[in-house]
Order: sequence, then C-alpha cells, then structure tokens
Amino acid sequence: MKTAVITGTSRRLGAYLAEKLSAEGYLVFGFTRQINPEQQYLTQLVVDYQSADSILSAVEQLKQQCSTIDLLIHNASLFEKDELHTEDTVAFYQALFAVHMQLPALLNQQLAPQIAKTPGGGLIVHVTDIYSENPNPAFSLYCSTKAGLENLMKSAAKAYAPHIRVNSIQPGPIMFLPEHSKSEKQQVMQQTLIAEEAGFEPIYQGVRFLVDNKFVTGLSLKIDGGRSLGK
Repeated sequence: MKTAVITGTSRRLGAYLAEKLSAEGYLVFGFTRQINPEQQYLTQLVVDYQSADSILSAVEQLKQQCSTIDLLIHNASLFEKDELHTEDTVAFYQALFAVHMQLPALLNQQLAPQIAKTPGGGLIVHVTDIYSENPNPAFSLYCSTKAGLENLMKSAAKAYAPHIRVNSIQPGPIMFLPEHSKSEKQQVMQQTLIAEEAGFEPIYQGVRFLVDNKFVTGLSLKIDGGRSLGK
C-alpha cells in the first residue's frame, strides 16, 4: 500500500486531497492543528505548526507507523491580509514563516530517508500560490513566505535528486472563502481567463500528473484558470 503525508488536512483542499488519495488506496497521514472526527479515512497527527518540538514529535509518531513514504504534500497555509495584523505584525509574520517555511523544511529534512526508500522514487509537492511570483500587496507578508516555500522547492529538487522528485503547485482562485463578497468574486473572475470557480478537483488532478510523470522535478505547476496572465 502506498503512503501519503499531507499537512493541513482538517478542511478545504487538504481534506479533499486526503479523501481522494484514501479512496485511491493510499494510507494517508494528516498533520493537523485539530482533529476532525469525520475524517475516519486517515490517521491524524495533531501538531502545533509553530513549535519545532511538536513537529518533530509528530514525525517520530509517523516513523513508527510507516517505513516508506510515497508522497508528501505541504498544504498547510495561513491566508490573511496584512491590515488585519497592524498591531501584531511580528507575531503574524512569525506564524506565516512557521507554517509556510519552517514546517515544510523540517518535514523534508526529517522524512527524506523514508521518501527516498520508495521503489521508483518518492515525490514531494509544495502547494504555493500564483502570488509567490506576482504578489498581491494586500497580502505582502503571506506572499513573501509563499515565495520562500517556492524557493525551498527548487533547492530541495536539487538536493534530493534523483531519488526524490520535488515540485510545486501554484493554485489560483479555485474555491472562494465564505467571507468573500459577491463583488470580490466578480473582480477575481474578471481577471481570470477561465472565469469559473473550479473547486479542488483540478489541484488533485495536478497532484496525479506529478505522481505519474516520473521525469518531472523542479516544476512550478500553475493551476489558476489563466489568472496569472490576466486579461
């Protein structure tokens, strides 16, 4: 049985990927800040993303349950505007760094031996953002750490080749948040070549492409309906 490890599995994209991969036959482990009792299809490991000790403790639990890892997906994310944190900018920036950079870096380092043991080579996927290349000034702190995650992917692709392939997926407007207003949604759609809310399935399809194509590493795969090009 193949094994997948995904961060941020309690909701949205992480939950979707975990359920799809589980249905595909993967043994799925999820790194999450809180248990979701409805997710019986995966093993949930509770982690404080801002604590290196907590991350390393979860890693040891994981290693006790699996000797090889086929797929590691860095999905955990914190997405908030800068203006919401004018009173706690330093703490907010530290939280962004912990989730988008420290957590993936530690997991790559700690789990590389298990991923490299996978027959035919394992795969690491960094879920970044189209903003990592073309930042939104309203989310400048978020964008900068996602850019760091993108750069970390490229470094890891070089460091772990040829036994581990490392790529990134850069999502665009795949699924709006509940707090998005109708006007905000319309503005985004006006800037997107394929003007629709695609949902999470295209991201899963991107993961499947990266799993199946063994000659791809160091790739930044945009799945954004053409929004990065604009109109």
